[in-house]
Amino acid sequence: MRHFTAIILLVLLCAGCAHTSTLKWEKAVPGARSSSGNQAVWHLTAVNRGMFLFNLIPLWSGSATRPNRHEYKIFQNALHRYDLRRTLDSHLEKLDADSVEDVEFTTSSSGAFSLWIIWRRTAVARAVAVKVGAEDEKTAAVEEK
Repeated sequence: MRHFTAIILLVLLCAGCAHTSTLKWEKAVPGARSSSGNQAVWHLTAVNRGMFLFNLIPLWSGSATRPNRHEYKIFQNALHRYDLRRTLDSHLEKLDADSVEDVEFTTSSSGAFSLWIIWRRTAVARAVAVKVGAEDEKTAAVEEK
């Protein structure tokens, strides 16, 4: 039991300096549209990472509600699709967007660095933040002529 506790503490100590949950945004190209035709204003990428014992038991993961901070969920799995969706939705007001569309999810796992005892799992969501019903200036100018 001492060895198990020491391993967990070592993993948490090594990961303590890293952000495990991040949200990045980039301004969309003017005139870009989502698949539903709404004006795209931002491209969003949410990433959350976690450590798992034997790829089954969650040891810790990043916070879905407070990305870009050193905040962790101990013995909780916050790498589900709805957690990443919550991360994407959490900054819509700050980004002056109405909703998130065209969401794509991917996950990956790796345990080789610890002989498949401790696994690192990464979940990524990419999406477009849109203004519903907004027209870009070029489209409006063409329609007026």
